[in-house]
Amino acid sequence: MKNVTERNITYTQGSLPATRKLIANSISTILLTGACFASAPVWAQEASTATKPAAQAAEQQENAEETTEVIEVKGIRFSQRSALDRKKMAGTITDSLVAEDIGMFPDKNVGEALQRIPGVQLDRDFGEGQQISIRGVEPGLLRVEVNNVTAQGFGGSRAVDFRDMAAELIKSLDVIKGSEARLTEGGIGGTVQVNTRKPNEFKENFLSASAEGQFNDLIDDPSNKFNVTGVYKFNDDLGVLVNVTKSTKNTMIHALRNTEWARFADYDNSPEKTYNDAAFADITDQADCVNSSDQTACERQWYDFSPRLPRYGIWGREEDRLSSNVVVQYRFTDNLQVHAGYTYNTRDKEARDLNLHLESQSAARVDPDSVIVDDQHNVTYFETRAAGVTNRTLQFGWDQTTQMYETGFEYDGDAWRLEGLVAHSSSEQDIDSKDTHVTASGIAGVQVDLNAKGLPEWDFNTGYFYNPDDPTDTSDKFDVNDPASYRSRARYKYAPSHDESEETMAKLDFSYIPDSDFVTMIRAGVQVRSQGYENANYQYNIIRDVGRTYTNPETGESMEWTMDDQIALITGNTFQSPQLFDGYSLGVNTIGTYQAINTYPFIEDIQAVANDFTTREDLDVRSGNYDVQVDTQAVYLQANFETELAGMRLWGNIGARYIETQTAANGDVFERIIVDQVDEDGNVLVDEVTGEPLPGVEDTDHPDTFNGRKTVEEDYNDFLPSLNLNLGIIEDELVLYMGTAKVMSRPKITDLNVNASCTIYRTSRNELDDLRDYCTAGNPALQPYRANQFDVALNWYPDENSIISGAYFIKDITSWVINAETRFDIDFFNDGRNFDVRQKINGSGVTTKGIELQASTIFTWLPEPFNGLGGAINYTRMSADDVGLFNALTGEELPFPSQSENSYNLTAFYETDDWSFRMAYNYRDEYLVRAADNSGNPVFVEDSGYLDAKFIYNFNENFRAYVDGRNLTGEVKAYTAGPRRLSDLQWSGREYSVGVIYQF
Repeated sequence: MKNVTERNITYTQGSLPATRKLIANSISTILLTGACFASAPVWAQEASTATKPAAQAAEQQENAEETTEVIEVKGIRFSQRSALDRKKMAGTITDSLVAEDIGMFPDKNVGEALQRIPGVQLDRDFGEGQQISIRGVEPGLLRVEVNNVTAQGFGGSRAVDFRDMAAELIKSLDVIKGSEARLTEGGIGGTVQVNTRKPNEFKENFLSASAEGQFNDLIDDPSNKFNVTGVYKFNDDLGVLVNVTKSTKNTMIHALRNTEWARFADYDNSPEKTYNDAAFADITDQADCVNSSDQTACERQWYDFSPRLPRYGIWGREEDRLSSNVVVQYRFTDNLQVHAGYTYNTRDKEARDLNLHLESQSAARVDPDSVIVDDQHNVTYFETRAAGVTNRTLQFGWDQTTQMYETGFEYDGDAWRLEGLVAHSSSEQDIDSKDTHVTASGIAGVQVDLNAKGLPEWDFNTGYFYNPDDPTDTSDKFDVNDPASYRSRARYKYAPSHDESEETMAKLDFSYIPDSDFVTMIRAGVQVRSQGYENANYQYNIIRDVGRTYTNPETGESMEWTMDDQIALITGNTFQSPQLFDGYSLGVNTIGTYQAINTYPFIEDIQAVANDFTTREDLDVRSGNYDVQVDTQAVYLQANFETELAGMRLWGNIGARYIETQTAANGDVFERIIVDQVDEDGNVLVDEVTGEPLPGVEDTDHPDTFNGRKTVEEDYNDFLPSLNLNLGIIEDELVLYMGTAKVMSRPKITDLNVNASCTIYRTSRNELDDLRDYCTAGNPALQPYRANQFDVALNWYPDENSIISGAYFIKDITSWVINAETRFDIDFFNDGRNFDVRQKINGSGVTTKGIELQASTIFTWLPEPFNGLGGAINYTRMSADDVGLFNALTGEELPFPSQSENSYNLTAFYETDDWSFRMAYNYRDEYLVRAADNSGNPVFVEDSGYLDAKFIYNFNENFRAYVDGRNLTGEVKAYTAGPRRLSDLQWSGREYSVGVIYQF
């Protein structure tokens, strides 16, 4: 047996009463037949001996030791049982996942593991789990911690990409949906706590090594992954743990897109409106729009929905990933121990996006006589008249790095405990984007046919260059693979960007167990944090249009960019693309393969022709960049209590947290001054007819003109009370939970920026025309997202392996950030000047509610070989009221963004001492990603279900091998804007892995 504390767990194997055994057996039978699918998270019970008076705890421990049978529990059963124990001991609504063994987390991807928890919904990118929402609240409004330290996002987002964390680093995950005063604020949807291992959890030296090969349908070269976890124990008190995962990860998506839908014209001439605009509800005949207040807006009610930009996409990512963690832990005395840790994660990506566009995004590019429209007013067929074709490749290095430093101590007195932690976390992202493309214009005759789902099919070979002198001439054919067909433009766009985020934190927590029959523990603490974000963007272009002249930088003379120049640039600078949708039955034909632009040789040649060798170091930062500083100070007080109610045990906690927050946003500000038009003597010029002053003009030399950086400082505070109650209807078996709390999340960094463009009037017409000083800007004064939440749950634990529970939750979001509106007479810069400012503002909020049901068990009571069976199932249903988002065309209220109404998980496994097999299926309904596309329709991601499976074989105590498969059902990610209006379909393939683990 391994000398790892968690692998040798002591459980009490007492004898259940006959009726309780019968109940447990009945539950298992129901689960086995699939009739029971209801359950929910295990809610809070602070039942550990640490929360009880010392005498009581000692007595219970003594009694337990007399009836304890020591057994070794490993693998899936250990994971499931440990997760249940963590749930039972939580202080508020919590669900947990526990690694089966060292380096054996249930899923490869932390996000994909989290999706197994009720109320958690996963968003995927390139087939991998990326970010999660909890109870429908978007990823950026969750709090994610690694060992109690803030995990950083990228690009100004607080949303954490779980692909940055190797699953091999993880010991356990806790998803906290409720609240306690002791928990760091910031997760209005919930808090995810990622816990890694510490060396003193091990009794002696330990080493584990693993290797894995990954294979994907769409990628020729396999990916590989290696992990080493080692613990060195200098003695019982001092240990060092090192955990390193190194991998290559190649991913790809093949995409068929309409990109968006738009409304170009009324092709079907139907008397029926495509949609109803409330402003013109009384107009039922399109001809009557001529008499309306806005003829164009009125007539657009009859315009049909057209695919905006049919195109192909083949996007690939080749990544080198490294996740590492080093922890040193030392126990000075039985009372005092300290630790220091460092975590480093990096993803160095080489990205290549191939895009082939059919640019038909206006009425002028479509032959109106060719268009066919269905009964939903969707264009289902059209032929181009003057379309464009763009052959575009984006190649970019994309490096992402996160780091965490932490050091802390724990001191245990007789009845008190003191814990301290100082930490620094940071993220850094650099994108070195190179966009190369060539275009052709005036392409007619390309026939686009959309199937019943809205997938477009077209053949470039039917296209030809339109001859304005002879519209019937179709002889000048377009060939997508012929350089001579790209007769319009060649372009190289270089747009690198860089952003950094960091947070420094210190906290001190104190807990005390009083000599009381009611209060079992008093907690108090203080925390300070300082978070900073900054970004920088750059851009430069080389553009060559056929037939235009450009200055030769060497001679200074004008040189025409000829067709021969264009052909010479393209020839030899292409390569054959992969086969589109290889291994997937799309239902429509595609181009298959084509000659795509080869970025790096193309850049070399166009730079040589232009004699322009600009590098990143030569570029200046573009305007619009910003940096934001957020400082917080928090204190809390919490009391845990226990008593009896009608002979039943009642326990829980009550507390409050107080936080002060200061923000300082620095960004680009442009203030232009409008003055009167005057003659040479300074007299105001007037209109000869009206005698009124002429409209003002900008005075670029005015002394009050400003073009530079400014900082705006704001502050706010929050008081967050919380209450959690548990009633043991049947001691240690049937628990009724209720919790309520006030929670908050700070505004997104990207919304807090100060960037502003302002117009200030100094004219004689100000009062006459009611001209007001005006700005469009970010909003450093945004208040947090705030919510009041309530939860009630009934949890039944028939035995140590099983749970059946149901929960109801409601979250009233009282403050929500909504889209830009104009506010009047705002002292935006805090300098006494008032402006009318168009910016994002705080709205009235939204109410979300739902139920979470869960059941899980292990069939240990069955005779062999069936006693190795186990399973789990959970279901979540959510809805939202007063969302404040409306369909721009119908006026109907839209659902809460990122929230699927229904989601569920099914897991079944079989485990013996020698091998185990697990299958897991995850499903979620469609969810809203954008309130309106170009046509005004809301955009949804369609419902989807993903099936994963894993088989493990243990050759002996030290060596095991495994094989697994992900997305075995071949699911795709599809974006839609209504019936038959598919916007984007992405296929990322199936993935298979083979690996081995050796421990000694």
